[in-house]
Amino acid sequence: MLSQNNRYFADHYHYSGEFNVPTTILLTRYNGQLLEHANIPNHIPSFKKYIKEGCINWFRVKGMKDAEAITRMVREFGLLNLDTRDILTPNHIVKVDIREDCIFTVMNSCAFNARGRVYSEHVCLIVKTNVIISFNESDRELFPNVEHGLRENIMDIRHQKSGMLFAFLLNAILGDFIDTATKVERMLERIEDVLLNPYASQNNVGIKIQKCRKAYLIIRKNTQPLTDEYEKLIGGKEGIIDESLFPVFNELSDQLQYILQTARNSNDMLSSLVDLYVSKNDLNANMVMKRLTVLATLFIPITFLVGLWGMNFEYMPELRWKYGYLFAWGCILLSLGLTWWLMRKKKWF
Repeated sequence: MLSQNNRYFADHYHYSGEFNVPTTILLTRYNGQLLEHANIPNHIPSFKKYIKEGCINWFRVKGMKDAEAITRMVREFGLLNLDTRDILTPNHIVKVDIREDCIFTVMNSCAFNARGRVYSEHVCLIVKTNVIISFNESDRELFPNVEHGLRENIMDIRHQKSGMLFAFLLNAILGDFIDTATKVERMLERIEDVLLNPYASQNNVGIKIQKCRKAYLIIRKNTQPLTDEYEKLIGGKEGIIDESLFPVFNELSDQLQYILQTARNSNDMLSSLVDLYVSKNDLNANMVMKRLTVLATLFIPITFLVGLWGMNFEYMPELRWKYGYLFAWGCILLSLGLTWWLMRKKKWF
């Protein structure tokens, strides 16, 4: 759903997400001989003046509070005002837009927060011939593996075009999905072990199942449409993504399929666990009722005897008998023992 402020066409848009993170811009420039980083002020008149020819220039924008700076950057690099709206709108639909001079992608990343809950984060990538701009809402470092790849020149990335860096960025985002989906799957397996163990404590099992269900919905919501849009990257004519990079992007497609398969497995496990949890609760309720029934059955003959001797007849021999009280207790204990023995013999419990 579009945010309240960005629902309509306008000249200026505002970020209305939940991350209260100041906007920072880090520029990474590299080629076969050079790798350098620079912090870029938000309010400079031109971002293009920091571009170095003969290098791939990666602008990394964290936090979206400074909507004015983001708008100027988007316009300066030749994108539309509506693209600014997509960037500043959290929970925007996933899309991959292939244009003549750039690739514009809108997607989400997901991870576990400090409280152990899965959350999604809005991420946008603009890919041009020698410039890539990444936007994300929080100050979380989404691309540590990309930095490592640049330092170590993995897959000869520093001699490749911007399409290879784009593949590394997508791989980092998909890696977060894989880690999150795998953790959710393991959580479900642990819940299953608890439910199948009659001696394990089952406190808060229902809450844990609901927590995993919400995590699964976040993963599916963000990966299913990305799978449909992803085909555009390798289905069009050769441009920013060279044909030589198609095997790399096919590998990323396999990762997407793995995430979806893991999500489907989690969905199947969730359905089974919900059924098992409900059945377990019904079984526990039946066991409680069974114990109460046993107790009630044991007291039926005792209640009869007490009611018999509690009648207000004047002539009852047992009342004046010297051993009447002991006789009554004997009858009570004997009836209790016989009832218990009969129920055990018939295996009622």
